[in-house]
Amino acid sequence: MKILIVGTSGLAKEVSCWASGIFEVIGYTTPTKSKKNEFNLPGINFSDDEVTPNLAGTEYVLIGIGSLKVRKKLYEIYKKKGFKFPKLIHPTSTVSSSAKLGEGVIVAPNCVVSPNVKIGAVTYINFQCGIGHDSIIGDFVQINPGSQLGGCCVIGEETLIGSGSTILQGVTVGLRATVGSGSVVFTKVPDNSTIIGNPARRMRLFRDS
Repeated sequence: MKILIVGTSGLAKEVSCWASGIFEVIGYTTPTKSKKNEFNLPGINFSDDEVTPNLAGTEYVLIGIGSLKVRKKLYEIYKKKGFKFPKLIHPTSTVSSSAKLGEGVIVAPNCVVSPNVKIGAVTYINFQCGIGHDSIIGDFVQINPGSQLGGCCVIGEETLIGSGSTILQGVTVGLRATVGSGSVVFTKVPDNSTIIGNPARRMRLFRDS
């Protein structure tokens, strides 16, 4: 399958690496024609505002954008253009047959996704993460390397889980929240908040709205 990767930053470079051998990466996108590819990635570069499935030569894209807000916006733009979002599961990862993954989900190397897990659209599970049974992860979430979620956790849309974090079994993390790297989360995390530490405590508002 030929795919186009949305973005040319570090995350796009990671996604390109994980996709190698699974898809044929034919190119990348930038915000405008004048935006240069800072990582010198191979393939054709397209601008987000002009690219279409016909121009790209494929209807399939993977989004490699770190900002969750921008990721959501670009998903909506590319969806309207008629692009489709395949799932990418690295062959070194184990995903239960009963897990349900939304479109555009990326599961990086050496992850474990347990039975009855639900993962929303365009969510990125970075390498060496574990997702416990019956957990529910919203759309446009990013779970960074080495993080572990216990069973029956709920992670809200557009939430960032920092590297090496642990979310204990049954804990809910709200919408658009940030869990700082290395945090251990014992209790519910409010929407739009940032928490950090062990035990994790609220530090500041993550967003104004």
